[in-house]
Amino acid sequence: MLNLIRLIGVRLKEIGSLLWRCIYSVSLTLLGAVGLVVVPQGAECLRLLSHPGWNFPLFLFAFATWSLAAWYSSRLTLGRVFEGTSVIDRTDSDFVNAMRAWLPRLLAILPGAVLTLQFYRIGDGPLALACLAVTIAIGVFVVKRRSWFFSRFIDMEPGSVRFAALQRRTIHTVVTVIGLSFALLFAVWWQPVAVTSVVTAPALLCFALASWILFGDLVLTYFFKQAHLPSMAALPLVMFVVFSLWNDNHGVALSAPSPVPLARRDIGHHLNAWLATRVDHGELKQGQPYPVFLVAAEGGGIRAAYWSGLVLAKLQDDSAARFGRHLFAVSGVSGGSLGGSVFAALVADQRSGALARAPCAQPQPGAAYQQCLRAVLRRDFLSPTLGYLLYPDMLQRFLPFPVPAFDRARAMEQAWRSGWHEAVGSERMAQRFDQLWQADIGLDVPSLLLNATMVNGGNRLIASDLTIDGRFPDAYDAFDPLLDLQRMSLAGAIHNSARFSYISPAGTVSGCHQGKRMVACADGADRFTWGRLIDGGYFENSGVETVRDLLFAMRPVLVEWELRGFRIEPSVLVISNSPGALAPSGKQDPARARLDRTFLSELLAPPLGLFNTRVARATFAVTAERRDMEVILPPDGSRFLWFGMQSEHDTPLGWALAGQSFDGMDGLLHAPQVDKLPFKAVLAKLPAPPFLGSMLPAERWGGAARRIVNLPFHQEIAMTKPTKDPREQQQREAQHTQEEIARNQQRAEVQEVAGRHKNDGQKDHKGADKGPRGQ
Repeated sequence: MLNLIRLIGVRLKEIGSLLWRCIYSVSLTLLGAVGLVVVPQGAECLRLLSHPGWNFPLFLFAFATWSLAAWYSSRLTLGRVFEGTSVIDRTDSDFVNAMRAWLPRLLAILPGAVLTLQFYRIGDGPLALACLAVTIAIGVFVVKRRSWFFSRFIDMEPGSVRFAALQRRTIHTVVTVIGLSFALLFAVWWQPVAVTSVVTAPALLCFALASWILFGDLVLTYFFKQAHLPSMAALPLVMFVVFSLWNDNHGVALSAPSPVPLARRDIGHHLNAWLATRVDHGELKQGQPYPVFLVAAEGGGIRAAYWSGLVLAKLQDDSAARFGRHLFAVSGVSGGSLGGSVFAALVADQRSGALARAPCAQPQPGAAYQQCLRAVLRRDFLSPTLGYLLYPDMLQRFLPFPVPAFDRARAMEQAWRSGWHEAVGSERMAQRFDQLWQADIGLDVPSLLLNATMVNGGNRLIASDLTIDGRFPDAYDAFDPLLDLQRMSLAGAIHNSARFSYISPAGTVSGCHQGKRMVACADGADRFTWGRLIDGGYFENSGVETVRDLLFAMRPVLVEWELRGFRIEPSVLVISNSPGALAPSGKQDPARARLDRTFLSELLAPPLGLFNTRVARATFAVTAERRDMEVILPPDGSRFLWFGMQSEHDTPLGWALAGQSFDGMDGLLHAPQVDKLPFKAVLAKLPAPPFLGSMLPAERWGGAARRIVNLPFHQEIAMTKPTKDPREQQQREAQHTQEEIARNQQRAEVQEVAGRHKNDGQKDHKGADKGPRGQ
């Protein structure tokens, strides 16, 4: 028994010595295989390879490079006998020699075997067969190379797995591969979107693993051991930890300075002006119900962005663009922020006339919003960011100083800007955040409240065109003058809400100070690191908490308008993208609870519990919002509407989806699935378009009236064409005169209410500004 225990101990020492000698080959091969199989986003990336083009052939070459690099580096590091006391160097047993020969061969075929099984599991048989063929070819080569290529590629005695030095061709091979890796690094850095449209995420990962394996095993281990120095395999980890004190390059990107001051709007003042314009246009009338919608768009990467945008776009197209006139604000988290912002930007372009000229709107003008939404978001946003993560930003981790141009957040934002520009043709995503509400369209574009989470404190930080004050408890205003975020672009504000680790880094926010006191940021002011931002879903993933705060802030204004006889009816639309999610229903049913796993529960229970509270807090916020609306507003079953994404395919959370996943979400907007969602309930709330003559002066009927109700030009002409019957013409003129008198009376009453609220709001707002700062 003692001899058996002693033998096991010896074998374990030998295995440990072997594995440590080629630690990069073993660890990175296993991690890469697990990432592509176990992580849901990895499997979705493999589905992308079925798209037409060079994606899959290039991927085959990349994974073959990874396999051969793992075999080559492990064979060389295990075969070399160095002077020293290592077990592997002083042992020549049959077991150790067998490990020297077969461990590299196993590493060579492991990636291909795993990928073959994964392609088969996701139902892509042809790609599975191709991977299997390449894997068999690699396996035959690493086993039979001596007998087949002995005469040309001999580098050691036949039958031996031990050698004393590297040949020159091996050094040239390693230098060439590392040089090609740096060439790919500079290509990704120079043109991340263009390069990664060809070299997609799976191929990028394989190439990166190959270069890291060769550098780690042959440079950090082999080279130093050959120079009679200790192995430097752990050096990158030490550099990663130590240099993190100085190399943070993830500052939130800011646009160039502009002489135009940042446009902000108090909630009360803006709501009064927003409603007053609806009175002027004849849409809001005393005694008639007028729906006002607030949208909460749940987080969930590109899945959330696409689904949230699709729901809003369908409502807009199906209502002939009337839905947007009743949408007051969108509260977004992570991908929901992207979907809601894209919709708001489309509304802005439609109001300015740019959408009619956009390439994405041409095929079917009646479905322009859905077409453009698909054109903008149906893209691979993961590959540019992953390319930066694996190459420029990875190099940054081992430099003792920051290089902002290596920040992978730049790649994500550039991908969004590029997608918008290619689809729509404008620069909305690249412009400063508040430009979305500039000029005369400011009251036609819904407000945005984009929620991020502070690392230090865990509070919300909200980027909005509305002033975030004490009416949003325990939340920071992203555009507070004390913070250096005034010049944030629309893409940057979205990304702050969507920094889901670890693909997107935490964003560093600077503040300005004079001595020990914070002051308003301006050119030349001293800056310091104020905090870091991560995904808004860490605080609450539905966006409903912010909607609830906004609704309470709107309530005094709504009460005043109600006293004047206006029936304004707020409704909350919650857009959830979790596949199979059901609307929260109050008390939880124990039969629905399930235990995810018990493996390593001592270690994994705390992080899993914290992560799952992301969903639980969102569910709680939705339930609480429904309860509060029933208290503060008259009972109405359609005031709270849930747009859940019930799909048979479990669409993963990430920033890239295969075509079939996008098609699955598109299918939810067709019968019979669409009938399960409350689209008809929302459209039924919308009042019919008012008579254009009572909305605008006659000389402005043409373009302005068409912008309001989105009527085709021939319908507009028919409505404004004078009648030939004199009596009918007199009746119409008399009706118009009466409506004009009534409208002037309503306008006077509204201005009286708005003026009184403005004076009260200024007092409240000043008090709210002083309160938090005084604390």
